[in-house]
Amino acid sequence: MVRTLIVALAAAALFSQAGFAAEPAPPSPPVEPVEILPIAFSPDGLSGPGGERLRTAMEQAQFIALGEDHGFAGSPQLAEALAHDATAISERQDAGPLYHAVEVGPDTVTWVAAQLEIGGLDALGMGLNGRPWAMPFLSNVEDAKLAAPFAAEGRLWGIDQEFVGSPSLLFDVLAGRTKDRATKALLAGWRHKDDSALVAGKFDTIFTAIATDKDFADLRTRFKGDSEALKMIDDLAESTHIYQLNNSGQYLQNNEERSALMQRYFLAAYRAAPVKAPRVLFKMGLNHIGRGTTPTSIVDLGSILPGLAAANGKTALTVAYVPLGGSVRQISPSPTAFTKVAPYEDEMIGPILDAAGIARERIPADAHVLIPLAALRHNLAGKALRELPAYAKFLLLGADYLVTTRGAEPATHFEALGKAAP
Repeated sequence: MVRTLIVALAAAALFSQAGFAAEPAPPSPPVEPVEILPIAFSPDGLSGPGGERLRTAMEQAQFIALGEDHGFAGSPQLAEALAHDATAISERQDAGPLYHAVEVGPDTVTWVAAQLEIGGLDALGMGLNGRPWAMPFLSNVEDAKLAAPFAAEGRLWGIDQEFVGSPSLLFDVLAGRTKDRATKALLAGWRHKDDSALVAGKFDTIFTAIATDKDFADLRTRFKGDSEALKMIDDLAESTHIYQLNNSGQYLQNNEERSALMQRYFLAAYRAAPVKAPRVLFKMGLNHIGRGTTPTSIVDLGSILPGLAAANGKTALTVAYVPLGGSVRQISPSPTAFTKVAPYEDEMIGPILDAAGIARERIPADAHVLIPLAALRHNLAGKALRELPAYAKFLLLGADYLVTTRGAEPATHFEALGKAAP
């Protein structure tokens, strides 16, 4: 009986395998042509076949989200061209002004706007003199040039945490709001200690790394009745908490709380805009602005934009600016400078091109191209997509278009102009 059962099971298994092997292989998915379109951009807008494609996509876009790998001149220059053309579209559609959301804290953006009002980019550069670490991104000339016209008309939204270097600015602002000598001395001492630590690259001893709830409670007491100062103190306290989560190794919680803060700041600015469904240009790290679960294992700001736009009968357009090669400006504290220019090491574009069988040489070294990503996604669906590195997969799934080059140029930090040297 047992032997008969075993023989029967073996025969069934053989029959099953034979039947499976005899089945025809599933048809290969159709290959969609991947377009690599020349694109150029300037303060006067987009040009070339790629520029025309993006301009058409912007017609119905309420949100234009430019996600970048930081430290390049090309990204804010592309954003400036997008802003030019999006403004023209808004004017033609009578849709109100364009707003610009940046990866900078709201209190720092207020400080930036004040410097620009005083004397434009020169005043901003001088305001950063001696503290090049004071904020990210708007300390790059190209980003500041992009932000300046928005700041001048109150259309610049700072929607991120206050940067680790921001107390160098905010302590001065707070000191200017009090006549109490002891408070001024306290703030000056904190700033001096922070400045010294940041010059030395000792990030574990700066204010946002060591400040306690008691420190913030004391500050609130000293500024009791000053609503603007109290808001700044609360913003700095929340940013400090987020940074300290990261410092203690609670990386997921750090990213979750930072994303929640960014979404809250954005929605507050969005609701306060004097026009319904304002059109917004974002420029920030691709992690924040791409759709879907990020490589840091959260769902970030970019994932709420399509639904918000759809509720207004509009779309959300996501463009990634990630070079294949070139040079990049990196934060690298030293006795002589806070940043440096280094060769760029690509981790996102190359693996996608390789998986799709596209020669890297098709990307120019002396110009930019636009690649619509839908065809690449479809052609790589399945095993090839699953095996991409995390950041490459996120870019491919989370953006609509890629702008890239093999000859990226580094951003120009104000310290490189001699206006923000330590």
